[in-house]
Amino acid sequence: MSDKVELVLRRIGQSLRPIDEAPKDGRWILAKSADGFVVCHWDRDPPGLAGPTWTEANDASRGYLDDYFEGWIDPAELRLWDYATLADLLIAFVDDAHARGDERALGILRGRARLVPPT
Repeated sequence: MSDKVELVLRRIGQSLRPIDEAPKDGRWILAKSADGFVVCHWDRDPPGLAGPTWTEANDASRGYLDDYFEGWIDPAELRLWDYATLADLLIAFVDDAHARGDERALGILRGRARLVPPT
């Protein structure tokens, strides 16, 4: 995640926490990997796996170790965002994409902007 987006998320209390702070008491979390979010919980004795792991909600045969994840979010703390917050996030995303030179993200934004009719 980039600087400005992370600042907005932190301001609204939605930033990632370190994975080593995640609860290992069976509660479900949203764990962030390089591929996206995984809904999982810590399982001390998962069937068919070698030892304690983060086990996926949709596929209990898959387990992950802490190192697989960048961080986590407590789903109980997620809140709905208002339009001002969404606007702040979008502006931060665009600023970060420009700062990184992320042509893929900028191309998607340009394509979407062409779909919106002028007012």
